[in-house]
Amino acid sequence: MTGRSAAAMHPRVSINTISSLAWPLADDLALLDRLGAPAFGFPLLKLEADLEAGIEAIRRTGRKVSCVAASSADASLLDADDALAALRPAIDTAQSLGSPLCYFTSGRTPARMNTDDACAALVAALPRSVAYATERGVQLAVENNSMTTRKTGFVHTFADSVWLAEESDLQICLELQNCWYERDLARLFRRHVGRIGIVQVSDFRVGEPLRLNRCVPGDGSMPLAWLIERLLEAGYAGCFDLELIGPSIDAEGPEAALRRAATWLSELLTEYGA
Repeated sequence: MTGRSAAAMHPRVSINTISSLAWPLADDLALLDRLGAPAFGFPLLKLEADLEAGIEAIRRTGRKVSCVAASSADASLLDADDALAALRPAIDTAQSLGSPLCYFTSGRTPARMNTDDACAALVAALPRSVAYATERGVQLAVENNSMTTRKTGFVHTFADSVWLAEESDLQICLELQNCWYERDLARLFRRHVGRIGIVQVSDFRVGEPLRLNRCVPGDGSMPLAWLIERLLEAGYAGCFDLELIGPSIDAEGPEAALRRAATWLSELLTEYGA
């Protein structure tokens, strides 16, 4: 791939500020300006110090908000009241900013609870939250989180996220980092592309530790180009959200890593005619 300026970032690229998790919101917004990002997603925790001021600061940028992540990673969502309490603030924030999507991980479970029971309890608990989001023009999406972060969720595979989405009328935040090794993905993408609300992109070097250890797309071992091409062929028309965390990102610095990642992804999407 040839070089490409940050100013020419592809319009379907989104930058997730989880990539600069320790930075304050003002620094995130300045970074997005320097990168020329057309859209971004963020975790609600970035705004929790002063929610209204944060919302207003984002509004002033005029930048598209692709998604808002609920601050529910350590919460249990297996009770309807608890689920709505955990998800409501992010849903309301998404509505305020005109974002179409609020995503969440499936939450913690009691010790020794089996996954079947956890899934059944979550399906029973979510209808009020889904209705609340729908009334506000926001789609709720479940993210397939890593097995290494089991304490934040128990839905790990794309296949299981599809099941939950269909049972609960959800969208899916498709985290490629956590499903790239599954078989039959091309068929699953074709069959369930209508459930995919956003795709999160990063890379991984096989042989390195699994937990929170991502790298810039193109630096790792994942078949990212193949995955993205299959998604496009299936008809996926949404954003590709860059979410980079891990030692290599810290060593390079989030800005440099995101700049390289956006260049790689923009060139790939252009090559594929997206």
